[in-house]
Amino acid sequence: MYVFLSCQRKYTEIENNEALYAIDTVKIDSKGHLLDLNRFILISDLDDEEKSLFLYNAFDHSIDEINLDRLDFANKYFFEKEGPNGTGESFYSLNHLKGGFFFIKSYNKSAIFDKNGVLVKRVDWVNSIDSIGSIYGQQPENEILISSSDLKVFGLDFDDKNRKIHFDILSIVDNSIKRLDLDSEKSYGCFVLEGEDSQGHFFVKPHVYLSSENNLAIISHDFSNELILYDSVGEFVKKINYESRFTPSSAKSINGKTITSREHAGKEFQYFLEQVRFYPPVWDNVKKRYLRLSKITVFSDDRINGSFLPEVLKTSVFLSVFDSDFTLIYELAIPGLNYNFGKYFSKDGKFWIYQNFSDDLGFVIIEIKDLN
Repeated sequence: MYVFLSCQRKYTEIENNEALYAIDTVKIDSKGHLLDLNRFILISDLDDEEKSLFLYNAFDHSIDEINLDRLDFANKYFFEKEGPNGTGESFYSLNHLKGGFFFIKSYNKSAIFDKNGVLVKRVDWVNSIDSIGSIYGQQPENEILISSSDLKVFGLDFDDKNRKIHFDILSIVDNSIKRLDLDSEKSYGCFVLEGEDSQGHFFVKPHVYLSSENNLAIISHDFSNELILYDSVGEFVKKINYESRFTPSSAKSINGKTITSREHAGKEFQYFLEQVRFYPPVWDNVKKRYLRLSKITVFSDDRINGSFLPEVLKTSVFLSVFDSDFTLIYELAIPGLNYNFGKYFSKDGKFWIYQNFSDDLGFVIIEIKDLN
C-alpha cells in the first residue's frame, strides 16, 4: 500500500456534512528488530483489548508483538516448523485467542498453540465427519477460529470446476463438520476468468475474504459489496447488500465471454478493478460500528515486461461506515489516500491502516467525528 499524506493533523469537512475526519500518521519503533512487511502485515491479528498487534515474521518463523499504545516492538514468540510442535513451513493466517493462545494455519494443517510455541490442539479437518457419517478428507483454503463455548473453525473451500464456494464449519470438540453452499454466482462465480492458450490452462479468481469481527464470521468479496454473516456457533445471521454512494454495488461481469489468453484475462480483470474493489469490514468496538474500504482504480496503457496489469495512475478510496446491524450510515471519499492492499483495523474508535515507511512499519490513522 502506498499513502502520500502530510503528517500534519487537521480536520477536513466532507461534502455531505455528515462527518468530519482527521488524518494522522505514526511510525513503529522496531527497537532494532527486522519486522516482516512483505505481506502487508495481512498475517496478523489484534488482541481483544486493542493494545497489541501480533504479526507473523517469516524471516525467523516467529510472531512479533507490537504495542500500539507505545508504538513500539514489545515481544517475540518463536515457533517450530517441524516436529510435534510444528506449525508447518509458513503461516497462511493467524488468530489471537483469549488467554494468549494463537490459532495458526499453514499449508494443509492448522492448530492452536500457546505463546511458547507449544501445541495445544491440532485441527483435524481431514478426518472430520459430516452429518451422514462421511469423512471430509480435505483442508479448506481459508480458515479462522472464533472463541465460543464450543470452539468452531470456519473454512472456505473452492470448487474451481463449478465456480462455487463451500462454507465449512468444524467443531473442535467432537470433530464434526457442517458444509454450506454459498449462493456466490453473482458475487464470485461470474467474476472468475478461465481459459486456455498456448501456455496451457489458466484460472484467475477474485478474493473471497473470511474474517472474524464482533464475534461473527464474515464473508466478503472483491467485486460485490455483498456480506454474509454467521454467528460464533455457525448459525446463519443474514446476507447484506447495500447501495454504495460513490461506487457501484457490484462490478459488471463479462457475461460468459470466452477468455482467449492470459493477456485477455488481464484486460478483463482490469475492467473489474476500474469499476470497484471492496475490502473486508472491521468492527469499531468503541463506537459500535463497522468500517469498510473500497476503491476505484485508474490504469495507464503501459504494461511493464508483460505484467498482468498495467501501471496504476491513481486510485479513489472510500470509507463506508455502518451501524452495529450493518445498516449503511454514510460514506466518505478520502482524497490522497492511495490504498493498494494491507491490514487495517479499528482501535480506540479510530481507523488504522497499514503503511510501509521505507521498510519501517507505520500506520495512517483516520479519526471520524460525526456531526449528527
